[in-house]
Amino acid sequence: MATPVVNALLVAFSSFFALNMGGTGFSPAFSAALGANLIRRTAALLLFATFVGIGALLVGENVVKTLGAGFVPPETIDRPTALVLVAAAAGALFLANVARIPQSTTWVTVFALISLGMVRGNLSWHTFVFRLLPAWLTIPPVAFLATWLFARRLYPLRGWNYRLYEHLTKHEWKLRALVIASSCYVALGIGASNVPNVVAPLATAGVFSVQTGMLLFTPVFALGGLVFSRTAKTIGSEVVPLGLYSATIINVVVGSLILASARLGIPQSLVQAQVLCVFAIAFAKEGGHGLLRHRMLRKIVLLWIGAPLVAAALVALQLLMFD
Repeated sequence: MATPVVNALLVAFSSFFALNMGGTGFSPAFSAALGANLIRRTAALLLFATFVGIGALLVGENVVKTLGAGFVPPETIDRPTALVLVAAAAGALFLANVARIPQSTTWVTVFALISLGMVRGNLSWHTFVFRLLPAWLTIPPVAFLATWLFARRLYPLRGWNYRLYEHLTKHEWKLRALVIASSCYVALGIGASNVPNVVAPLATAGVFSVQTGMLLFTPVFALGGLVFSRTAKTIGSEVVPLGLYSATIINVVVGSLILASARLGIPQSLVQAQVLCVFAIAFAKEGGHGLLRHRMLRKIVLLWIGAPLVAAALVALQLLMFD
C-alpha cells in the first residue's frame, strides 16, 4: 500500500479511535458537574481538552514508551502495522460505545499489541506479567476500597454523621467548586494514561513525534465527549445516582491512582477504576446483595472481557491476511 494512503488511513482511524476514547472519558469526569448544572457543556468540553492536553504533555510520554517498546521490538511497528493496531482498537472500542458500556482503552490497546507479538513471534511477556498485570489486579480493588471507606462516613445517614452533613451544607459553594476542580483532575489522568494509547503506535512508527501527537489528538478527545456523551450515563444513572459528595470522592480517588500509574509508565484503565468506585458508592448506600445481582454489572463484565478479545482477534486476522 502506498505510503500517502497509509498515512491518510492512519490519521483517519487514529482520529476515530481518539473520538471513541473521548466519549469514554469525558462523561465520567464531568457527569456530576453537568448533572448539577454547575457548568455548561461547552465550558466542560474546553476544560476537558485543556487538562487532557496538560496531562498528556507532562506525563503521557512515560506510557508511550511502555506501549511502544514494552511488548514487541519497536521496529516491529511500522506504518502498516500501526494502521492494523489502531483500526482494530478503534473498532472494538466503537462497539463498546454503541452498547453504551464504558470500556478500557488500555485493555483494548494492550491486547492488540499482545496479538501482534504472538502473530509475529516476538512478544515479550515481561512488561505485561511483571508491570501491567500486578497494577491491573491491584488498582481497581484499591479504588473500590478507598471510595467505600470515604463513602461509609456519609452513607447511610445516621445520627453521628448529621453534623458532618450540616457542615458540608454550609460550605456547599466550596463543594461545587471542588467538584469542577476534581473533574479537571480526572482529565489530567485521562491525558496521561489514555492519549498515549493512540499516540504510541504512531510515534513508534515515525508518523509523529510524541509531543506532536499529543497536541493533535487532544482536541479530538474533547470532540468525542460531545459525540459519545451517553456512554458513561449508563453507570451514573443505571447503577447509582451520583451527587456532589460521591462524585468528588470518586474523582479524587480515580485521578490520584491513574496519575500515579502514568508517572510509573503503566497504562491503567480509567474506566475500570471509575466503575469500581461507582459500585463502591452503591455498596455503601444499598449494601452488597442488590449490587451483585445488578444486571448492569453482568453486562459490564461481559463487554470488558469481550472487547479486548475482539481487538486482539481483528489484529491477528488482518496480519494473517496481509503479511
